[in-house]
Amino acid sequence: MGQQDQYNHETGNPIEVDIQVDLDWLLQSQPLMLATPTVSLFIPQDITVEPKVAMNCLVTYPAQPAYRLGKHFEDCVEHLFNASKNNHIIARNLVIQTPQRTLGELDLIYRNSASEVVHLELSIKFYLLTKGGSRLEDFIGPAGRDRLDLKWDRLRQHQLPLSHTEQVLDFLQQQCLPLPSHRQLLLTGILFYAYENWHSTTVKDIGVDPNHQRGWWLEHHELEQIKPIEGLERGFIILPKWHWIGGPRHYSDPVPINHETLIQLTTADSWPNMVLVYERAYPLHTHHSHDIGEADHLLEPWVFKHRGLVLATKKPPLVA
Repeated sequence: MGQQDQYNHETGNPIEVDIQVDLDWLLQSQPLMLATPTVSLFIPQDITVEPKVAMNCLVTYPAQPAYRLGKHFEDCVEHLFNASKNNHIIARNLVIQTPQRTLGELDLIYRNSASEVVHLELSIKFYLLTKGGSRLEDFIGPAGRDRLDLKWDRLRQHQLPLSHTEQVLDFLQQQCLPLPSHRQLLLTGILFYAYENWHSTTVKDIGVDPNHQRGWWLEHHELEQIKPIEGLERGFIILPKWHWIGGPRHYSDPVPINHETLIQLTTADSWPNMVLVYERAYPLHTHHSHDIGEADHLLEPWVFKHRGLVLATKKPPLVA
């Protein structure tokens, strides 16, 4: 895990996150996949947010490893509904149990502005496209334990149809809950591409939304590719897991580390690290410092440029 994640894990400190910052990211994000004839997408931008409700919302999570990014994302979506006047959550994380077994869980049931009852499945994911890859199965999770094609199939073939089944409908009636007439999916996140051509790499005809948010990935031995360039100072922030959603929005006054420190910290860590890249004009007569701060009064403000994943040089195991 990242350095800050490791420190949090060792100290047991609770995690405090401003959910509004992550909601701002969500309201500017795009889905990872396109809608299909059987999958209707939930569009966060369609939810009208009341300005007076859209304010800082600090949420406290338990220390790692108990912290879960998935629950964090669900809380972000709940905050979206809480800030809406015409859309209301009916139930969340509804575990479907029968006398014989547990059938699964419905992430969210809500009533929309048209008074329709909707079953909504939620997921935020970060996948990297392997070099030379062009298929959905070539998008793998940073730790190599997940694949986009498997997640997509699971959501549309199991999770969404769950609220169609007779057993689930019976359970909802027993709980005096309204039966969903519509099903929607919110699968968002970021797709990462090999750094040397991350801007231009495209994948076609596999259902990926062409407007998805994107970033780059590098292995430890490739970190020289993001070293500072002439005339610009480049700084980096290694994100703790609880800032993976909002990213740079969590840093109104960033204090980045330099390239040398980035290499030192990330190569000492076998876990994937998500990294923010900042740039600003760098006067040639100033000296680089370990924390990039000695001549800050001479420099322009840091400008966020892009984000990426730094991975151990040893390839992560691909999901079978």
